[in-house]
Amino acid sequence: MLLTDQQFKTLKLYCKIDQDFDDDVLNELIESAASEISHAISATKKPSDYISDHRFFVALMKYVEEDYYYRGNGSEVMRFPLQNTTINNVIHQLRSEEVDSDETNTHD
Repeated sequence: MLLTDQQFKTLKLYCKIDQDFDDDVLNELIESAASEISHAISATKKPSDYISDHRFFVALMKYVEEDYYYRGNGSEVMRFPLQNTTINNVIHQLRSEEVDSDETNTHD
């Protein structure tokens, strides 16, 4: 499991989930979202490379919350692409840090 027990509890509080019967679904959403976000940053990195970064964790919580509450909804609900720019901003920030790090390492 990607998250520590404390991170999982924090994510559940953020999502306002106070029961346990959806934990399996929630874990799948976490793994999927973490993979999508980390691969948007770098094709060679894994979610575990970023999970200690608070920005990544906040982006993950926002992503999971949206997926959790909009699961199963179809055409009866208009769902806009992620309206919260936090996720995109985190992806761009971490991606630029990857590029900066690569450039520094190749010039040394």
